[in-house]
Amino acid sequence: MSWHALLLLGLLTALMPAAAVEPGAGWDLGPEPRAFALDNGLHVVLQRDTAAPITVVQLLVRCGDRDDPPGQPGLAYLTARLCLEISDEAKLRQLMDMGSTFSLDVGGGHSLFTVRSLSRNLEPTLAVLASMLTNPLFSDLRIDGVKGVMRLMQGMESDDPVAFMRKTVAAAFYGTPAYGAARYGDAGSVERIGRKDILAFYRGRYQAGNMAAVVISDLPEEDVQPLLARQLGRIPQGAGAGTEPRLAVPRRPPQAEQTAERRTKQALISFSMPLPELTADRFILASLLETWLGKGIGCRLWRLRSRSGLAYGLAAEVQPNREAMLLSVYLKTEASRAAEAREELARLLKAAAGDGVDAAELEAAKTYARSVFLRENEAREPRAATMAFLEGSGLSWRLAGEFLARLDRIGLDEFNGSLESALAPERWFFLRVGPSEKMTNPQ
Repeated sequence: MSWHALLLLGLLTALMPAAAVEPGAGWDLGPEPRAFALDNGLHVVLQRDTAAPITVVQLLVRCGDRDDPPGQPGLAYLTARLCLEISDEAKLRQLMDMGSTFSLDVGGGHSLFTVRSLSRNLEPTLAVLASMLTNPLFSDLRIDGVKGVMRLMQGMESDDPVAFMRKTVAAAFYGTPAYGAARYGDAGSVERIGRKDILAFYRGRYQAGNMAAVVISDLPEEDVQPLLARQLGRIPQGAGAGTEPRLAVPRRPPQAEQTAERRTKQALISFSMPLPELTADRFILASLLETWLGKGIGCRLWRLRSRSGLAYGLAAEVQPNREAMLLSVYLKTEASRAAEAREELARLLKAAAGDGVDAAELEAAKTYARSVFLRENEAREPRAATMAFLEGSGLSWRLAGEFLARLDRIGLDEFNGSLESALAPERWFFLRVGPSEKMTNPQ
């Protein structure tokens, strides 16, 4: 057994949650939820969690930046952000007094509105959300305000090396902006998008049949269901006109490598590659690959940090997009060692693809992946977000509770075969963010 497999196994006692359920026991994330539909067609997944008198609602609209029309990147985010604007100051004060909060996450195929509330204040909180979603204020003043926020977000993405990597990789693999390539638009599109564009996008997608809600609450179902019907049942009925998402088919990047110059003392080095289109089994397999490569002490990438201090930050992450998932493996290093870091990371990936893993290392990676999944979904908000994402991605919310059993069924040949195809060097896209070699090695 390799040293990192032994190290992973040694950490499991401390990491494994006390409430972990054995794989194959059915639903593995608390009580099994129940699904039903409101009269307006809104699909609801309800789970009871009596640990605290708190309710979390994740309301998912099945549209994201993949649905931005040609020439209008940023429209999905702009529309969703405007729907979260509270036009009545009295309602804002009411929410603050109740301790209720809203937040928004726009992804490739979804816009996710999160509600956090004390359960006793759930109905008035949902009443505010329903009012915002059914009667959004698309005034020129508010549109200009959100556009200003989007310009700020564009700058923040450019300044953060990891966020810039995600944006650049998405742009390289998708010819038309999608999946984060221009989520907050660009200078031209932000100027072009007008009120009519926003109204058309909103009317075509913000309908109950194009939405789903995941609710986790300590309240009994007989109390929650009529409450949801009174408030979320106000959302207009319908599947949404013109809601068929456009395909964002990945391509081979026009250039196999790219450099983004930054006058910094550090550099980010990354290799990215496409994985097959999203299915339930491939999602589980990609999650295991992500964990084995780059999560925690003892992962394959860790040796680059533990040996001679080459990397001070490293990770592997999968972006699970519907048409194709993208795997990025990256590290942060001193700018003067960027060339060395690239060689070492490439060597490690080639070895991983060629050598594979043995049974002990695979079992250690599975055990760590189980622990990570349970920890990440222990709290009700991330658990609800996981179920909402899976539902919005077309995989079904049930996959969250079946994750451990499916993970356990991955065999050694299957995993090694996926490594060989996923990490093949001809599939790599290389990105360096930091000083150029001329800047770090002046003549």
